[in-house]
Amino acid sequence: MNKSFYASFILLLTCSTILAIAGIRGFFRLAPAIEQINDHNTQSLYITEQMISALTVKKDIKLFEQALKDGKLNITEKGEAEIIKKIENNYKAGFRNPKYKETIVNNIIELSHLNRLAMKNAALQAKRLSSAATWIITFLIIITWILGIFIMHTLAKNIIKPLAELTDVLNSYSKGNTMRRCPKLAPNQSFQKIYDNINDLLDKNSKFTD
Repeated sequence: MNKSFYASFILLLTCSTILAIAGIRGFFRLAPAIEQINDHNTQSLYITEQMISALTVKKDIKLFEQALKDGKLNITEKGEAEIIKKIENNYKAGFRNPKYKETIVNNIIELSHLNRLAMKNAALQAKRLSSAATWIITFLIIITWILGIFIMHTLAKNIIKPLAELTDVLNSYSKGNTMRRCPKLAPNQSFQKIYDNINDLLDKNSKFTD
């Protein structure tokens, strides 16, 4: 009985540890969440590249306007709307007059920088969450082991050992050792009553035998 009890508890603690480790791995595998956060920013970076290409290389105002339209539909960061508004107000002048082109390019670069910074912050936030989760789960592992050991010690002291003692006394008596008795002091009141009753019963049987 002792062996099976301890084996069960060890199995429980092992399973808890495995689950906690799996949880840590799950927190580290935040790539899908990060990807979801950065999807809009990545799209915005692609849009800024399209704008610069249409303005400086292809010199295609329709392509620029399509990219601008996509950018207006993909606003996710604070400050994006204002920058896109500046671009929208001045891009036509940039296509007509080269001296305005630099201003538009700078606005597009500012938009690109804003989205790159947002992606960097998202990655740092995910890293902080992963680190915090790791510490929390590690703490839970430690608490689980402490509680498990405490419970094991308590059950062993109050149930397992008293039962083992009781079994030994009865086995000894059945084998002819009529002097063996349960301890006078039990770990708790329930076993104290059992011990006292068993001892009284053995005493009576011993007197009857004698």
